[in-house]
Amino acid sequence: MTEHFYRYRSTKAILSDFRELENQEIFFSETEKLNDPMEGFKDLFWVGDIIVWKNLLRHYILCLLQSATYCFVAGDKFDPGAINNIVFWVPNTLPDAPIRDIYKNVSNKFLGEPITKKFLSFVSNKDAPIRRNELTSYLRSLHGFAVEIAIKEFRIRGLFPFQSNIKKSWKNDSLTRNFLKMMKGVSDVGNSKHPSENVAETIFSISEATLAQAALINEYNTPDREKKAPFMFWASKFPAAYVAALDRLVHRDWYVACFTKTAKNHSMWSTYADGHRGVCLMFKAEINSNGHQALTLERIVGAHGSKNGPTGYSKGNVLHEFQAVQYTGNYPAIDFFRSLGSISQQHMNDFWYKGDDGSFSKCKDAVYADAESWRNGYWQTFNESALYKTPEWAHEEEYRLIVHSGFDLKESGSRRLKYRFEDLTGIVFGARTEMKDKLEIMRIIDEKCAITKRENFRFYEIRYLHTESKFQLCSLDLIKIRHA
Repeated sequence: MTEHFYRYRSTKAILSDFRELENQEIFFSETEKLNDPMEGFKDLFWVGDIIVWKNLLRHYILCLLQSATYCFVAGDKFDPGAINNIVFWVPNTLPDAPIRDIYKNVSNKFLGEPITKKFLSFVSNKDAPIRRNELTSYLRSLHGFAVEIAIKEFRIRGLFPFQSNIKKSWKNDSLTRNFLKMMKGVSDVGNSKHPSENVAETIFSISEATLAQAALINEYNTPDREKKAPFMFWASKFPAAYVAALDRLVHRDWYVACFTKTAKNHSMWSTYADGHRGVCLMFKAEINSNGHQALTLERIVGAHGSKNGPTGYSKGNVLHEFQAVQYTGNYPAIDFFRSLGSISQQHMNDFWYKGDDGSFSKCKDAVYADAESWRNGYWQTFNESALYKTPEWAHEEEYRLIVHSGFDLKESGSRRLKYRFEDLTGIVFGARTEMKDKLEIMRIIDEKCAITKRENFRFYEIRYLHTESKFQLCSLDLIKIRHA
């Protein structure tokens, strides 16, 4: 069992920029800010009955209309990331305004399109899972119909500001024919000796990669791209953005602090400790109730306030378990329609699982029939998606502390969690740590030890030993902390 866990940091992070050492703080990063683009990747797939598929398309229309509203208001300052919040909307959350009627009209007309009906029949009777690229391709093929219906509805109400004299049709007969061929081809591929879902994923991955190249060329050749960006997003990029945003309905946002079990990893010093100019913090672990190693951190544990919202938060010490990263290319497969863990039961029952006649989707049974089993499986896939990295990163031997909460942690300040000084057992200086930084670190530790009457803090230095042709951890035994 690992006795200590090490955290590589730059001196800017622990001293000048954030004063993490003085404040005894560990920063939990957003997954988007980590250096692996596959962080938190979910191998989502879609299999369901006509009820959930219809509601997915209704949700698609709702998000499309809400995105249009943001485009109209924000103009060239439009943030495509707004879809990550819009995706949580359901029809009942729409304000009592014209958008309710617009949504009702557009969704009804869209679902009434013959091509949409064929799509719903196809996917609701399909046993093989539909994955991201396939779903994106299908929605891209239907997108022209949705856009044209929405534009007409906006124009009727005088609400469409983009090039109001446009008369082009967004429907594309060639695209429609290709769409029908796609669905037929996917159905026929089941006769192949290869698993149909693997063949489909290969085909649609290539298709999406080709379309991404075409989109890049189109952007390059578009004059006044910045001014046109909102409408370009809404009219052509929306399908892919929508599918990516669906991740958020499965697992809530999570944040991570990275550790490792060694202070002698040359690559880690170079990458995470400013090319050996930083330090490595040395933490001791304690054992939690499950018999696993953990670190105590202070975090928000409750809120108090009135019916108008919280007026304050209470904090407490919470054990956070060190979890080992698994290095594999096989990410956990997650059934989207049966894993909607980030939305309320009310939204699941009143929208996602509810049919036109008031009946419920079979997907609901998977959630409610055995709630405990569902919760165990849900949190297992959460942990797996948060702890899987490709084998290329195996040299890091990484352990993680993970934070997720019902409280809003978007602000970076809320993700700087305080540790107990007694759990910081030592600090390792890098091979290039500057003298002024060493001295400032020693003064901070000296003051903290004086306050806590502590004498057992240790300093180390990483040095390259030519005789062994590797970096070694060397104890600086002459540095003594002496406080009565």
